[in-house]
Formats: sequence, C-alpha cells, structure tokens
Amino acid sequence: MKKKIVPILLTVFFALLIAFDAYSRAGGAGGSHSSSHGGGFGGGSSGGGGGGGLVWFFLMPWPIKILIILAIIGFLIYRYINKGNSGGTDMESGSSGGPQGMPQPIPGDFIAANPNFDAQAFTQKVSTAFMGIQDAWQNKNLSKVRKWISDGVYQRFTVQFTMMKMLEQTNTISNINIKQIRIEAATQEGAYSMITASVYFSDNDNFICKKHPEFNETFTGDTATEYWTFIKKTGVAEKDLYHSNNCPKCGQELGNDGGQVSKCPSCGTVTYLGDYDWVLCEITQEDDYNREGYKIQPTDPNIVPLYADKDFCIQMMEDKASNAVMQYFASRTAHDLKYVQRFTSDELFARLEKQIKAEPKFIFNRLYTNAVDTISCVNVNNVYQVTFNIFYSAMRVQENANGSITKLDDTVIERTLQLTLAKKAGAVQKTQLWSFACPSCGAPYTDTTATECSYCQAKLNSTDNDWVIVNISE
Repeated sequence: MKKKIVPILLTVFFALLIAFDAYSRAGGAGGSHSSSHGGGFGGGSSGGGGGGGLVWFFLMPWPIKILIILAIIGFLIYRYINKGNSGGTDMESGSSGGPQGMPQPIPGDFIAANPNFDAQAFTQKVSTAFMGIQDAWQNKNLSKVRKWISDGVYQRFTVQFTMMKMLEQTNTISNINIKQIRIEAATQEGAYSMITASVYFSDNDNFICKKHPEFNETFTGDTATEYWTFIKKTGVAEKDLYHSNNCPKCGQELGNDGGQVSKCPSCGTVTYLGDYDWVLCEITQEDDYNREGYKIQPTDPNIVPLYADKDFCIQMMEDKASNAVMQYFASRTAHDLKYVQRFTSDELFARLEKQIKAEPKFIFNRLYTNAVDTISCVNVNNVYQVTFNIFYSAMRVQENANGSITKLDDTVIERTLQLTLAKKAGAVQKTQLWSFACPSCGAPYTDTTATECSYCQAKLNSTDNDWVIVNISE
C-alpha cells in the first residue's frame, strides 16, 4: 500500500510545485545527482525558495490546500524512509535525456584558424579524457591525467580528494556507457581556441563513507549530460597527449607521476598550457551549462587592452579563479593559509588569516564548483582588477571528539562568492602559470610557502609580477 500511496502523493506534490514555484531551485544545481565523479563541478542540491508559491497557496480553496498539505506530509515521510539512500545530501538519481536541440555548427573562421582540426579525432580524445577522469576519480589519483588537465581542474579534484580522505570516502563507478559525444560550440578568443563537447552517458554510482556510513549513497542506472570544455593555442599543430606518454616537445617519456605541475623531466616543458594539444579546462553539469546570468564579453572595452598579453583569455582567467577558490576552501578546512599565501595580497592574507582562525574547523562532505563567471574588469590606478562570480555547492560537517558528526548544513547548499584578481598594467611575468617558479625571473621555488624569490628577491605575491587575489567575499 505504501508503494502505491507515496508515488501518488509525490506526483500531486511536484505537479503543484511546477504550477506555482513553491520550491524553486537556487541557481540551477537542483537536487539531482549529476555525476559528481566527473569532476564534481555541479550536481549538488541547492537551498533557497520562492515566495510566489505562498501567495497562490493562500488564494486556493481549502480542499486543494488540504491536498497540498497531505502531499507534503507524504513527501516528508518518503524522505525520512529513504534518508539512508541519499546520504543526507538530497541528491537524487540522475535522468538526463541528452543534449537538447541542435549543436552550433563549427564556424568557418575557426576551421581556417585551425586547419588541421579533425572533429572525429577530437571526439575520440574527449572519450579518452572522460574514461581517464573516471578512473582518476575512483582512485583519487590524477597522475595519469595531469598532462592534459588545467590547473583549475587539477585543484578542484585535489581538494575534493583531500576532503574524501579526511572522511574516509570512496566513490566507485561501474557500467559506464557513453551514449553520445557531440561538439556543441567552437570559439576563438585572443590567442586561444576553445571547444565544448557534450557527453551523454549512463552509469552506476556507489559513494561509500567508511567513517560515517550515514553519508553513503548509491545510484543505479543514472543518465547524465555533462559539458566538457577544452582549450588550445590557435593554429598550433596537435601533439597527442591523450594516447602518448612522450613529451610533446622533445619526445622523452613523461612518466605517470604528474603532480602540481606536469613537466617533462628532460627539457622542462609544461604540457598543459595549450601549446601542444587540447587541454581540459572545465566540466559543467547540464543545469549549470544552461545557467543564465551576466558574463563579460571579450569585446568589452574594459577587457580588450588585456589581450595585448598573448597568454590572456577569459577562460584562462576563470581557470585561475577556480584554482584560487579551491585553495581558499582547502585553507579554511586546514586552518592553514601557507599554500595560498604566495598568490594572495598581503592585505587580503591578513584578513583571511584572522577570519579562518576565528571560525570552527569543519570538513566539506561535498564540495562542487558549479560555475565561474567573469563579471567585470576595471583599471584602478594602473592596476587591472578582474572580478568573478563563483557558484559552488557544499555541505559542511564537523567531526566531534567522540567520532560522531555534526552537520553545519542540513544538505548540500549552493552559495555564491566573489573573487577578484589583480595585476599591474603592462606587467610581464616570466612564467605562464601559478607554478613553482618566480614570475619575475623564472627561477624555481626553494620553498613553496615563500612570498619572496630566493634568487632575485622579487615579491611573489605582488601585482607587479602576476595576477594576485586581492578580494574574496561571500
């Protein structure tokens, strides 16, 4: 009897929700389980709600009001009964129908600028990347995929792995079936070309928390659509990083020990800057891909002067912002800012240090970056400041002395923060990324927590040399 009544109540309940928005989603992450293993950049459920539904409720006749109340009671009973299956995160089994509509045709100017582009070979690389990421996720080990993922993607995974290890969590994926890969968009910006491909797939997903079994989750027969974005320098010939383990420049073997930086042990070439092949720089969930909101355009007159730097593009800046915010989250959970200090201004560092030391320690049971959007660029006193809206979903928990867990968030909630990067106009760095080398002279760091180069004494966390985080506000 229960099996018949609960679906009926749920059907009535959700039909009414659709009718008058009594339970709107904040930001589109929704309550769906959408492949957290694929990078976890979306898929979290979000809190929030709309007030319009309450107005409609009070205007309805009493018989309908009673029906709604009964439906809600039934839904809450259903949620209570099935609470153990969702791990308290409100994630539900995914059910995507695949990408909708027709993809944009690849523009002629894109093909002209990338004359050797082969769409079939590219989709094969996407397939290889997808399966490689699933394996890396399950094993919490990025060494085999580091050579073709950006800094931002690397940091997102790394921080998630750290949280999972603290809670003794594993996520096994089985029966992966890629149903379709298609190119959705191909664009150019500055010196770079970018391609976004949709990946429509199904799988079984088993999330186990050995330390706290109440967080266990199992999803069978999920279907999901994710949007994978790759970047490469426009026009450069592709050297296959996906099916070869040799340096794209000198040909020597790279090995499978890529860490913070994937660098050739022989010639020092960094592989994932887009100089040699398409590099994975973003994984976006279906709802977040269709998220509406303001984003600055490459033609904005405030941002156009930055293209004088041949390595500048908005996607690369958003990758830096993603890297930065994950370092910030890691610092909050560790109560230690030493790793983020080298690319944070002294003023912001002092404020963050005070803030973090004052807040209680916690761990993210879930942490997903849903979207990073560049929203403004200004020049203040000859210093460019680029600001981003960062949407992320998270569930914070505290571990108690007796081994129990206290939830600081009842479920996975979407939040927004703003982050600003700044760099002096005309500053030219000697390195191309936030790596372990001085942006002023290029010398390697002898201490990764230092803020001054041991060779040239240049200040590492200075807008005179590289982009530096000058503000983070939630």
